[in-house]
Amino acid sequence: RPGVSGLFSYRGLQLLEAESSSGLFSYRGLQLLEAESSSGTQSPSAEVAAVAAAMNCSEQVRLFRDRADFSLDNVSSGCLPSLNRYSPAARAAVGIALSVLTSGICLGNLLVIMSVGLVKKLQSSPSNFLIVSLASSDLLVGLLVLPTAIAYQLLGYFPFPDTACDFWTSCDVLLCTSSILNLCAISIDRYLVITKPFEYAVKRTPSRMAAMISCVWLLSACISIPPMLGAKEPFVPGNCGYSETFGYQIYATIGAFYIPLSVMLVLYGNIFKLARRMAKADEQQKLGGGLAEEPQAAATGEAEAEAGAAASVGSALKSLRRRNNNGRGRPAGRSNSDTKAIKTLGAIMGCFTFCWLPFFIMQISLAIWKKVTGSKFDIEKNVFDTFLWLGYVNSFMNPIIYAKFNRDFRMPFKHLLLCHCRSINERLRSQQYSEQYGLPSSGRGTSKRRLGAGPTGANAGAAAANSAAPGASGRAGRSVRRASDASLRRSRHQKAAENNNEQMV
Repeated sequence: RPGVSGLFSYRGLQLLEAESSSGLFSYRGLQLLEAESSSGTQSPSAEVAAVAAAMNCSEQVRLFRDRADFSLDNVSSGCLPSLNRYSPAARAAVGIALSVLTSGICLGNLLVIMSVGLVKKLQSSPSNFLIVSLASSDLLVGLLVLPTAIAYQLLGYFPFPDTACDFWTSCDVLLCTSSILNLCAISIDRYLVITKPFEYAVKRTPSRMAAMISCVWLLSACISIPPMLGAKEPFVPGNCGYSETFGYQIYATIGAFYIPLSVMLVLYGNIFKLARRMAKADEQQKLGGGLAEEPQAAATGEAEAEAGAAASVGSALKSLRRRNNNGRGRPAGRSNSDTKAIKTLGAIMGCFTFCWLPFFIMQISLAIWKKVTGSKFDIEKNVFDTFLWLGYVNSFMNPIIYAKFNRDFRMPFKHLLLCHCRSINERLRSQQYSEQYGLPSSGRGTSKRRLGAGPTGANAGAAAANSAAPGASGRAGRSVRRASDASLRRSRHQKAAENNNEQMV
């Protein structure tokens, strides 16, 4: 209706929203269309129009941010840039940071997949199939989910239609859930390797690993499909998010996070207790007596055979426990290996919990609040975005954990980054041979020993003993040779134990 304010009589006001209070209307978001003055009907001046447009944009932006049912269609095209809540400098910084994160996720997980695909040693371990499945889900997060998430984050609104929203949210839930469930499957695999090394080694076949991977992706699909079947709110242009229905939120958060987290805490907790118990037994054995030379050599061979059969740290732990109970000696470097295993478990659980726990606490809390109070809790947008992107960081951290704690992945990563794809197996064999025996090999691996440097450590002792043996006589020469052989065996066993423990990842 026409109204009078100052010198102008306004007509044709566009009412965007009206609130009634005791029969009176308070108007918000009024758009000035025409004004009358003493000189007749005319369009408003540029200054008046600019002020009115600014007030109108501010109100549209506020409504769009505060109300989930306020459509982007109600926001004029000239107001769209105002939906972005970042300054130009902050927008550039956020865009660069999120792009670097996305690139790191894609590169790191692609290195994991290529390593298993090219390195024969990694292909021989069935557990690495689970790691490939995990890397595949994380890689797809970087390719299918994060580019759209970056656009949504920087623009301040979802610029695509409803079908794109359904596809994006379904991929997000499917792939993030798959990543979490793959971590849970890896923890189950590690636990069985340690507690049932011989029985599980027979059952740990590629076909069984494929069955575990299929279950992971099937369960992930069961969590991501319900919104596509109708368990969601109607699509509002400009806003795209997860389904907020109470039943689905409880079902999704418990199935995708809280159950896997509980399983991982229990299994890795038992592995941690076993490692601590072994470390304490080893320390008591060390204080109780010295090392036995020949019995230790036999025990070392037994441990290496069992480790090869189970293809993991589990069999090594099992055999070491049996030897300690029988009063045999403690292998050299065992405490360091236990420490490394404990650090690995801490890195896996710490990173996973730190990245995903805040987001899922927020999601289930918002669902319960809405169910109890009947109204939606308006959480700060920056808080929601921070927790969401923190969960995506977990896909970036997984390859870093492999490279840090597992040498079987760390060395292939280096060669792949140096573009040594064709000769990667030859180079890895050469390095392994040189490190295990302290001798130059016929491969392409480089070593200080090729430049004239002699053997070091236990190998140096063995070389010295062999060179001195011809000059020694009788029992003295044989004693020197036995001591040097035992030292070399202990050194090799220490490296083997450390490599086996690295497979805890």
